[in-house]
Amino acid sequence: MFQHFDAKLFSDPNFKEDSVREVIIAPILSRLGYHPMGSQTVVRSKNLIQPFIYVGTRKHPVTIIPDYTLYHQNRPVLVLDAKSPTENVTSPANVQQAYSYAIHPEIRVNHFALCNGKRLAVFNVESPKPIFDVPYEEFEARWEDIEKHLAPKYLLQPELRKFAPDFGYAVSRLGLKANAELIIIGVRLGMFSMLTQDLYTAMVNTELAGTDHCASFDFKPEILTKLVAGLPAVLREQFLSALSRNPFQAGADLCVEVDIKTHLGQPTAGQHDTFVPLIIDEVLGSRFNPAPSKSPPADFPPHIFRLRKLIVSNGQDLS
Repeated sequence: MFQHFDAKLFSDPNFKEDSVREVIIAPILSRLGYHPMGSQTVVRSKNLIQPFIYVGTRKHPVTIIPDYTLYHQNRPVLVLDAKSPTENVTSPANVQQAYSYAIHPEIRVNHFALCNGKRLAVFNVESPKPIFDVPYEEFEARWEDIEKHLAPKYLLQPELRKFAPDFGYAVSRLGLKANAELIIIGVRLGMFSMLTQDLYTAMVNTELAGTDHCASFDFKPEILTKLVAGLPAVLREQFLSALSRNPFQAGADLCVEVDIKTHLGQPTAGQHDTFVPLIIDEVLGSRFNPAPSKSPPADFPPHIFRLRKLIVSNGQDLS
């Protein structure tokens, strides 16, 4: 995206705000899919019919209009203000200017951003600190994070930022087609769920190309007992019992480690994104692995059965 740009230019006194707009911000917005026309549009230096906001009964003038207002299907989703490299994108004065425009009754967006080329900072109108702050040197490496803070679907549904991209879908985009076989050794499984009487799924977060992804493994009931065969009998019985009753979920807490033969399923449209499950065809091995993980599962609802809690309650503190 910036292959012909040298970051040393940020120190050039001739590289000012207009250069930031054309050389840095314009390519970012284009890559995000914001264009002059279409469902995702960008408006430069939008004029206000009433260039002020009310604070109580007093008028507060909006003296600086941000350079970009981003729209999704004619609805404003974010305002972005360009600054010169000598400006601080998190200084109170600069943040206040962009904030006053974001809350203006003609705009009313929940997010605003500032970019001076050297940094990009994104704010929520409800928080004084940036919810995302990234230096130029990491723009390429952290592009997915930039998307999660500037793309319309994340601006309209910020809760989606917590969802990891789907592992199966990412693998399929590498050229593997449905039914392609994958043998996976030593995967530690997280949440198990009964989808129907004839179908179960297990999920776990895993890394792909340096980014956390969520992998989902679908399997038939006869596969379930083989997956948990490596658990000690008392843990296995209680785990299966919890999975068989409402809410038909049980957290394995990465204590179930398996070697499995799988194949890619068909792309499925989920509530928020497309995912491709990995279908388990054969269990090659199952082990009990209570060792703590570098990335322990979190955000489990309190009513969900947790295998690691059961282990601790039996006197084996594994923390």
